[in-house]
Amino acid sequence: MIFDASTRALPLKLSTDLVVVGSGAGGMAAAMAAAEAGVRTLVVEGGEYLTSKDMSQREEQMFPKLLQDGGSQTSADRAVKIHQGRGVGGSTLHNLNLIKRIPDAIRAEWTHTRGLSHLPASRWTALYDELEQLLRVSAVPREQWNRHNQLLEKACSELGWKGGGLSHNRSGCLNSGFCEVGCRYNAKNNAFKVLLPRLLAAGGEVLSNCLAVRVVHEGGAARGVEAVAIDPVTRQVVGEVEITAKRVCLSASATGTAALLLRSDVRDPSGETGNTLRIHPAVIAAGDFEEPVKAWEGIPQTYECTEFLELDKPDGHRVWVLPAFAHPMGTATMIPGHGATHRALMERYAHLGVLTAMIHDLTPGKVRPKGKLGLSIEYWPDEADRAELSLGLWASAKALFAAGAKRVLIPLRAPRVLEPGDDLEWLKTMPIEKGELDVVAVHPMSSVPMGDDPQRAPVGSDGKHHHLQNLWVADGSLFPSSIGVPPQLSIYAMGLHVGRSLAN
Repeated sequence: MIFDASTRALPLKLSTDLVVVGSGAGGMAAAMAAAEAGVRTLVVEGGEYLTSKDMSQREEQMFPKLLQDGGSQTSADRAVKIHQGRGVGGSTLHNLNLIKRIPDAIRAEWTHTRGLSHLPASRWTALYDELEQLLRVSAVPREQWNRHNQLLEKACSELGWKGGGLSHNRSGCLNSGFCEVGCRYNAKNNAFKVLLPRLLAAGGEVLSNCLAVRVVHEGGAARGVEAVAIDPVTRQVVGEVEITAKRVCLSASATGTAALLLRSDVRDPSGETGNTLRIHPAVIAAGDFEEPVKAWEGIPQTYECTEFLELDKPDGHRVWVLPAFAHPMGTATMIPGHGATHRALMERYAHLGVLTAMIHDLTPGKVRPKGKLGLSIEYWPDEADRAELSLGLWASAKALFAAGAKRVLIPLRAPRVLEPGDDLEWLKTMPIEKGELDVVAVHPMSSVPMGDDPQRAPVGSDGKHHHLQNLWVADGSLFPSSIGVPPQLSIYAMGLHVGRSLAN
């Protein structure tokens, strides 16, 4: 059953065997695995329960429902925009369905530095194989690549750069292009569509509009969760919810989970909780093409450039380039300038092709609880990461010209417009300063990194907290570092792995 906390008689007191905080890829997978093993399971989710019929395809309606802070979440100093999802299904409701496994070199480094005895290579492979079948992962057929993605393919061919098609977890896709505001056609094989029915069939329950505040613990063991019911429209607290549980699993995202642990005063001798956040920061460049690109048509991301993504080399580059599309309102907020200048750029909307350069970051950010319900994120890429972002800007501009752009816009606060034949080398060393260029991230991770040594890590590779009994973590917080690829498949894997661990 699925219940809405905001409509229940409050205050509400509940009891269960397992409470899972968060219903995204990790939380839903963990809850499903536990429920199917016979554990009485309740999932609490701070967002709404929305079906495909609720996905109106309108930005101003869906972003407030599907994104934290309506899509306006930033670092504390507003230098970095950090987009995260909410709702029953979490970020899998709005993400673009990219599927990649964590590179072997990164997982091998984790094994070397962190142990991870519960996650040998064979275990990773088994989890990936199972989930790729469950989520019906497949390469996107070339005939479904839109012109936007074909332009990046053309650029890679012209420049001799490495690139290739991407795989997605979707079926029945109508190529509407509205993936980012929720799929009205229920084509995403995500946590909501695939895992939630199995959770419910196994007797699991979901409580939406219920935001966890802290983990209740005494005597060295977790005893449940304190939460509040949230009005889905105003996002204001309407009452208290108290959940007593034999086991607690935190899957509230790399920001939410770390903030919960810190707010709950859960001991961590390693000092890593909330101090090791990675986010895959990204920058963009836009190309203006003679012929319409119409980037809003079709599947948003089907081709990638990996020329500068050398994750198997200790000192290799860490830049991943792919098309970036935004609906009109999102585009308008990112395009620099005011008045007539801004309008002139927006009038070229149909002709714009945009590339993003996202990096495998090394910079450790911080997450802290803020007040009773909120959190604060501190993050600014260090010098080495900023150098990789500058390289990414250069690569994006170079690719746009190679694809045929008649001009390229670098969206600095004072926009820089480049013409074919202009020198681009300065972009490689361009200083990236706060407030001068938008830095955006959509992949928070690594804030509660797993490891076998309780003195060096807060959580084990089975997801169990080293220092508080009956407490587990099952989301991207567990990654010991950035992974350099889309995280959703690996977050599903962590959820499935931890859910089975805690059910034993």
